[in-house]
Amino acid sequence: MDSLPLLAPGDSRLPLPEIIYKQLRVNILDGTLKPGAVLRQEEIAKLFNVSRVPVREAMGRLETDGLIVLRPRRGYAVTELQQDEIVEIFELRMVIEEHAATIAARARTQDDIDTVEQLLLQMEALASRSPDYDSQWASLNRDFHSRLVHASRRKRLANIADTLRDTVEAYVRMEMRLTGDVAQALREHREIFEAFKAGDAHGLATLSRGHVEETARRLLSGLRQKR
Repeated sequence: MDSLPLLAPGDSRLPLPEIIYKQLRVNILDGTLKPGAVLRQEEIAKLFNVSRVPVREAMGRLETDGLIVLRPRRGYAVTELQQDEIVEIFELRMVIEEHAATIAARARTQDDIDTVEQLLLQMEALASRSPDYDSQWASLNRDFHSRLVHASRRKRLANIADTLRDTVEAYVRMEMRLTGDVAQALREHREIFEAFKAGDAHGLATLSRGHVEETARRLLSGLRQKR
């Protein structure tokens, strides 16, 4: 039986289903709960010292997000993607993030520029020797791309982009742990930011698509080598 890892402390001011949802979601995205990991409702209820009712509600939201799947007669498990599914998601991300970049370059505010720049500077300053480097880098990387897309001011577009990114986030973090090389990603981030700052819609769209494509290439190469 797979045991559930210890989860991070939650905000007790939130409703119970929200606490459970947020903590499970964080631990799926950061790889603490790995693809294929079994999630037994009774274990989760015991861990949070609650009944199974808020657990079922939280699990339903995670299933809607595409982060977990309900398997007939076997319960829930963290979504485990096949290579062709990873390819499909990245193909969709290329289109969505390219489109979002075109709009974001024209709609971004000075606050958007300042926020994205601060995230970039934090990534550039993050020392590979620091404890929890992988997790810090991955969180900053996700926030960087999410803020770029949200600068488009297109709510549905941003939600689709976030969902697609979250679906493969655990695999992106896996690739980063396998290679430990973020130098190229940082160079691409700097180019993306400069185009964003300049309001260069065509340049930002091209760079955003290319960045997603390169991430997919590194990830798939790493997964093949791991096998």
